[in-house]
Amino acid sequence: MNNEPPIRPEAGRATLSRRELAQNLLTGLAAGILVPSLPSLHPIRALLQNGMLLDSSDEILAMGNYRPVFLTAAQLASVDKMTEALVPGSRKAQSASFIDLLLSVDSAKSQQAFVDSLSTLETAAQQMFHKGIVALTSTQLNKLLNSVTAKESSSREHFENLKGWAVGAYYSSEIGMRELGWTPDRVFSTFPVCTHAENHS
Repeated sequence: MNNEPPIRPEAGRATLSRRELAQNLLTGLAAGILVPSLPSLHPIRALLQNGMLLDSSDEILAMGNYRPVFLTAAQLASVDKMTEALVPGSRKAQSASFIDLLLSVDSAKSQQAFVDSLSTLETAAQQMFHKGIVALTSTQLNKLLNSVTAKESSSREHFENLKGWAVGAYYSSEIGMRELGWTPDRVFSTFPVCTHAENHS
């Protein structure tokens, strides 16, 4: 599933924990940093404030050879492909595995909403191309995303739910925070707008 290795710390530089990175992200959002598709009521925001959960996630993801806790292996593979398409770099940041860990402790309502959203897009992929998300080519996946984000699409809400998870997972990682302007002294030098998924807003 993962063709790229997870991000590793640079030699001689301490790596911040996901807890610290998430705190920086949430502080940045409050200060005016713009991250599209991360609504204030999206469930991932509350989860990113759970320090114990983020600490345990760090430990689990650092072990490698991740096995899903909440999602099935097939669902995790679909989430991995989807998040990478929505926010390039998500695979390197281990976003899919991080989302699975968050979902494993989330409410039953949020869990069901996520599964329903993923199933809706899987169904759309089958209807359009007669194969699941994992088997889609990059061109086909882009066509699928353009289809479900159309204003008249009944799947748009499900897409937005998944995108919120993808955006939150990526931008609470070190690679995502650096893209937003985070620097090693933990200061945002600028207040940029996310550069990803501009065609799927």
